[in-house]
Amino acid sequence: MIAGALITIREGLEAFLIVGILLGYLTKVKRTQFKSHIWIGAVAALIVSALLAIIFQYMAFQFEGTSAEIFEVIVAMLAVGVLTWMVLWMQRQSRGVKGELEQKADEAISSGQAFALGSLAFVSVLREGVETALFLSAMLVTSRDMLLFPGAILGLVIAAAITYLLFRSAVRLNLRNFFVVTGIFLILIAAGLIGHSVMALQDIGWLPIGTTIAWNLQAIISNDGLVGRLLHAFFGYEATPTFLMVVAYGLYVVFFGGQFYNATRQGVSQPVARFVKQ
Repeated sequence: MIAGALITIREGLEAFLIVGILLGYLTKVKRTQFKSHIWIGAVAALIVSALLAIIFQYMAFQFEGTSAEIFEVIVAMLAVGVLTWMVLWMQRQSRGVKGELEQKADEAISSGQAFALGSLAFVSVLREGVETALFLSAMLVTSRDMLLFPGAILGLVIAAAITYLLFRSAVRLNLRNFFVVTGIFLILIAAGLIGHSVMALQDIGWLPIGTTIAWNLQAIISNDGLVGRLLHAFFGYEATPTFLMVVAYGLYVVFFGGQFYNATRQGVSQPVARFVKQ
């Protein structure tokens, strides 16, 4: 549940900030008559994203045995790829997001194409929604945590509340630091999906190497205990991992963690007031 909330707080905040930036820009240029197009595009994107999440969830329980393991690996690898790209892209390009959105909005207004404004909001929000739906589905098939989606809904509510307070200037938040902290957690969650995929492929005999158990912590932190389930949801914890699982997990964290660190160092701290209102 907590992991689902963390994902939607981050992704929801990104989506809501996009909508807020577009609405704020229309207010600044005195074109408030176009705000309804932004709202229509954003709501449509949320509906499509929710439908995708339902479809992914339905498909997750349609497979059994080896087919289920293969489906889990496919979904997990897709989620890892999308997640990794998203986290690194945000760290490298976040400074230019506001200017790019305003430029596209200005082009749509200048050309008199109100539909283009709605499409801009739709595509921008849908990107975050698809990422969220795919990632939550991957976590569902690997953890079977039925509280994942209620947690995700809670995360969206929290993200909406934070965004409202930010634009009302009721709170201040350094967005760069927020995305750095959540980015670290998401990279560790992705590493856990990598480890689970390795275990699934070993279980069906597709990876018959490195199957020796690296260590056994079942007596200390069992997979079925509360702590074990939380650690599994966040970091892919496994009480009895194989050597190949440990290697795959470690290589992902070292390589992409290094990429994330380099991308973070290139960024410039940016308070939310500047990000939202400039």
